[in-house]
Amino acid sequence: MKIRKISLVVIPAILFFVVSSASAQLSPAWIVPAAAHQGGWNNTFWKTDLSIENPQDHDLQLVIQYLPGDRNNSGGVLTMDLVIYPWETINFWDVLGPEGFSVSGTGSILVYVPLEVECTESSCDFLVSSRTYTVDPWGSGGELAQGIPGAALLEGTDWASFGHVTGILNDGNAFRCNVGVASWTGDWTSVRIDVQDSNGVVINTELLDIPPFGQVQRRLQTRVSGATLVFYLVDGPSDTFVYPYASVVDEDTGDPSYFFARYSGVGVTKRARAIARRQGPPRSRTVSFKGKRSRISLRARN
Repeated sequence: MKIRKISLVVIPAILFFVVSSASAQLSPAWIVPAAAHQGGWNNTFWKTDLSIENPQDHDLQLVIQYLPGDRNNSGGVLTMDLVIYPWETINFWDVLGPEGFSVSGTGSILVYVPLEVECTESSCDFLVSSRTYTVDPWGSGGELAQGIPGAALLEGTDWASFGHVTGILNDGNAFRCNVGVASWTGDWTSVRIDVQDSNGVVINTELLDIPPFGQVQRRLQTRVSGATLVFYLVDGPSDTFVYPYASVVDEDTGDPSYFFARYSGVGVTKRARAIARRQGPPRSRTVSFKGKRSRISLRARN
């Protein structure tokens, strides 16, 4: 499959229609916040399978881009062009491996309908999902895996919302937790994580700095059991969208569980005052389709 490298450029508006409950919809633009083709703890090797379904009765042109972690990706990223047929499901087994992007490392994946395709309402909607796994983790067959669903573009956390993850285990013994944030934004952003115990007390706050169109993942530094993580922006442009998540790993078996941060505007104003957070302009979750353009430029680099 042909792979090219193109630039990613933020353009003020968004090219697709999303109703107020984005999580209940298919979408013409998706991000998989975490993907891997990389060795891990206890001689494991983690890979990601990517699945795309077209529920339409017509072909869809798609763009797939790999955004490496811990890197400023504004200069361009590896890109695949794809046509998916009506009602077809395409599976990329080990999408970052030799038969896909042929890279090593971790990062996020964008899948979206390109700018030049004209869409009306839901005519370009499709579905993206993935699973990240390691085969034969103990030398006796089987595999460990976690499903990582795609997130629609407007399911991200912005200036008018917090991202919430609950049920987090990171006790320093039986479980460890990794936290991460992927960004669909062409500038540096900073995200704070309030670690809230089961009594509702914020016992620590951690900070992640995310490069343009980047992704970072780190070990949660705070020991907790049954905690809630609240992700919120503290720096970045007014049109920022980020996609926070957590992964809890059983230390005995190595079995991982994935948690995507669900966005909500509940409590934003009150909590923002309490922590002296800079408040960005309010944003609507209902975006008109007509006359809008994508955040992503599809101009190839020279």
